[in-house]
Amino acid sequence: MPEKMIEVIDLHKSFGNQEILKGIDLNVRKGEKVVIIGPSGSGKSTLLRCLNYLEVPTSGAIKIEGKSFLDEQGKYHEKRVAELRTEIGMVFQSFNLFPMMTAIENVMAAQIKIRKKTKEDARKTAELYLDKVGLADRMNHYPSQLSGGQQQRVAIARALAMRPKMMLFDEATSALDPELVGDVLQVIRQLADEGMTMVLVTHEMRFAEEVGDRIIFMDRGVIVEEGSPEDIFVHPQHNRTKTFIQRVLHPESLEGVQ
Repeated sequence: MPEKMIEVIDLHKSFGNQEILKGIDLNVRKGEKVVIIGPSGSGKSTLLRCLNYLEVPTSGAIKIEGKSFLDEQGKYHEKRVAELRTEIGMVFQSFNLFPMMTAIENVMAAQIKIRKKTKEDARKTAELYLDKVGLADRMNHYPSQLSGGQQQRVAIARALAMRPKMMLFDEATSALDPELVGDVLQVIRQLADEGMTMVLVTHEMRFAEEVGDRIIFMDRGVIVEEGSPEDIFVHPQHNRTKTFIQRVLHPESLEGVQ
């Protein structure tokens, strides 16, 4: 069996009195593509942000390749968090590019600051990954000169340039115009084909079905059901999963149903 890249044990996350995640257990193995689906407010993005400690869990444990974000006393340890986070690339809904930097400068910045690369090495890596995402001819453009889809591909190149061991995608296409979605999904699809370990939150169900090795359906802060794409999209077992799949894939069949 491939080694565990991500291990989540009894994860809880609350904001004030509101419990968002209610005891999540999840393992992601090396090279696996895990897609998380579910209605808005089900805790999908919160779970993803906990995986690299952008959100600090209320309780429970997260391990990356067997290493905990917490120190031996179970305390938050900033240096350890920073080290583990460098192994995890993340792409958000919003592109978060620096507006005063060109595409190539955006991809170089973290390599220089965090990986301590020379400008020359960072530039070579940036050129490699901008070419990989189809933007070799846009390297010297500023974000304002790029379409939303191109900006998101710069964000993906920026994450890949850090040479992470795994990638997290949080609704990477939801801020894009429909005609721009395909280019970004094609880049993610290529990464999947190359064997990158990935956890994706998406509303693109056909894409989830095509790319995912395992689909996780979440609702109200818990994992309701998980399985292969066929298990979830064709033969869901739980009524809540069935209703959700019906609503998103065949909404016409629910017309007039309250």
